[in-house]
Amino acid sequence: MLSAVSGVAMVKREAGLKPAMGVLVEAANRYAAWFHELDAWTQYWDIFHPETAGRYHFGNGTTEPGLLRRFLRREQRPPIFNAWVRMALSLDTREKFVEEARVPEVAAAVLEVDRLVSRLFKAHFGDASDPRVQEDYINAMLCFGCDMLPPAMERAARFSDDDPRKKAAGRYTMEIDLVWFSCALHLEAVHAIYGVDEEHARRSLMLAGIAVGCSADFVWRGHRQSRPEYSRDFQTAYLLRNMGTEWAANFGAACREVHALFRIREWGREG
Repeated sequence: MLSAVSGVAMVKREAGLKPAMGVLVEAANRYAAWFHELDAWTQYWDIFHPETAGRYHFGNGTTEPGLLRRFLRREQRPPIFNAWVRMALSLDTREKFVEEARVPEVAAAVLEVDRLVSRLFKAHFGDASDPRVQEDYINAMLCFGCDMLPPAMERAARFSDDDPRKKAAGRYTMEIDLVWFSCALHLEAVHAIYGVDEEHARRSLMLAGIAVGCSADFVWRGHRQSRPEYSRDFQTAYLLRNMGTEWAANFGAACREVHALFRIREWGREG
């Protein structure tokens, strides 16, 4: 496992202080492998898992509608998506979101995606209740948000030059900022259905990772306005890493932070 400062050390490299080497390179490659596989089952399914027909994304446009269409925005905004937005903006209650998450066809889609994510997470990180795994995952999300992972040149080479996804396929980072909140919606929906179960530690950790990664993305890459106290420096990276480990142990606190970030995204202020 990595030391407590390994993720921050990568951010120091980005700031021009020191190149990554040794264990940092190994960690970056491991993190890239996680994001590669997650992407392979979802947005790049046609390249890596054509047998799914886009089931874990928005379908194939013909025979498979896709699971994400049930709860995430695409051509339309599903009721659960609208309920999450209103909840995050403090315009409606959590009860409405819970009600929409428990609609049978929505719940079935949400839980099937969660089972896939659980399998992939365990293969790449292990037991989310282990503090070392929590630290490792938060570091991964910090590096992902800062766009600090190695380029995905082999993946990009699989796409034709006229495929609009080719450019984004060459990097392991977030290109569309709303996806951070779509991932949070999914985790919160599973929690609305199951509450605290044997997978709660993983979901709490992943939600904490969204809070860290989204903040890093908004600050380092300038996708959106973030908290005024954050800057593109070592101190902010260190703060985010430490807060991430705290949020990982508190699902409610991680939710509140993600919702605050969404309000800042939408309104330019927290409240």
